[in-house]
Amino acid sequence: MEQALLAIRRWIMPSLSQTFWLVLLLVLLAQPWRTTMVSADGDACMHWRVGEWMLEHHQILRSDVFSHTRFGQPYISKEWLSEIIFAVAGRLGGLYGVAVVGAVAIATAFALLHRQLLREGNDVVVTTAVVWLAACAASAHWLARPHAFSFVMATLWHGTLRRFERDGNARALAVALCALTALWVNLHGAYLAGFLLLAAYWFGAVIEHNRGKLGALTVAGLLCGVASLVNPTGYKLPIHSIRFLRSSFLINWLAEYGSINFHTPEATGFLLWLGLLFLTLAWCRPKLSAASVIILISWTYFALYAARNIPLMAIFTAPILAPPLSEALGNRWRAASERATQISRGERGWPVVALAAIVAIGFVPRPITMPSDRWPVAAVVFIKQHPDQFTGNMFNYYTWGGYLMEVLPEHKVFVDGRTDFYGEAFVEEFDAVTGLRTNWPAVLAKYDVSWTLMPTDHRLNVALPLLGWQFVYSNRVATILRRPP
Repeated sequence: MEQALLAIRRWIMPSLSQTFWLVLLLVLLAQPWRTTMVSADGDACMHWRVGEWMLEHHQILRSDVFSHTRFGQPYISKEWLSEIIFAVAGRLGGLYGVAVVGAVAIATAFALLHRQLLREGNDVVVTTAVVWLAACAASAHWLARPHAFSFVMATLWHGTLRRFERDGNARALAVALCALTALWVNLHGAYLAGFLLLAAYWFGAVIEHNRGKLGALTVAGLLCGVASLVNPTGYKLPIHSIRFLRSSFLINWLAEYGSINFHTPEATGFLLWLGLLFLTLAWCRPKLSAASVIILISWTYFALYAARNIPLMAIFTAPILAPPLSEALGNRWRAASERATQISRGERGWPVVALAAIVAIGFVPRPITMPSDRWPVAAVVFIKQHPDQFTGNMFNYYTWGGYLMEVLPEHKVFVDGRTDFYGEAFVEEFDAVTGLRTNWPAVLAKYDVSWTLMPTDHRLNVALPLLGWQFVYSNRVATILRRPP
């Protein structure tokens, strides 16, 4: 009887990592995060719309159908699998369904990181604190976009490399990394981060003169390179990704590729993570492997260089910081920590956690609407109510492009968040118009723009009336101007 009760208890009580997953999921599905995940920019709607097109046409998007400026041009679907997942969720639950996918992916990534650190023997209290701080560091990128899947893939990828460091199983390393590469390359373009991490371990093996490890990592890297070709466009995808990253104009133009502004609240989590990193190195003075040193230096640089690298930096460096902190602090509560770890290892409470998540997602009403104080919600309603006034080509605000793709499918956008697709030359033309540079009227004429949809306080709404353009609609968020006959 006692054994039966113990078995039941194990299937009812969730592990610490499962509890961490559920708590983070519920945080992400609460306000303001669930709305922020889909409304921070237009990319959530854009990916949903692209995925919806693929579902409707039963094929991967290979040429543009959403813009009038690049219509019919070859398109590289580097995130097609993520977009289909978001589209299925959007069909089931609208914006809330899209937010759920993002929340599940983000919570899963950090729960896997929590589980990994515990399996490596780190103190349970230290592990929980470190992973929670890592999640907070990434909070500025808690968004329902394909990069959320990269959080999961990065955690699994680094866990595989660290397992190889411990057991030296070269075959398991190659098989696992190839499988992860084939999946990651179809989910999100950040699969290149995995190769950078692999390179850190490769150079670490070179520094340590470990020929066996160097050979295994070399073979794994070559096989992963082959596995990266398992995507709809084959070798064109890595070439496209590298070409985009080499464009200094596009990288400097996009805000998420710029350095984080430390004066904003969004930087708080990252500042805490940097503080933890420097405190660990200065106080604990850990003996780190060459690969760990390379990862700490390179990914701290990447995170300071571009804000979008911060989540991956936190995920990659957390397993390096946890061991010395566990050694330094674990003695303070070792008995309770060991007992909690032993209990957690024996628990299989995923059915209870899954049921709680299903109830929270499916039966607790959590409607999401795009904030009308930042998005042209009322303007879109006006356009739909007066279709005869909106013939011809549109010029739209860059951030609103993805949203307009979803809510105004009958009108093709001028530009949207697919910057790598539009390319440097076109983005320079768009920037010329929004910046009112010398050739800006010629750009509007080139693309035969008939009407504009821009933020009300934008300078274009002052310049165009001087050329005879007429106000059609205006409120405190958006203004529509139409070219005279």
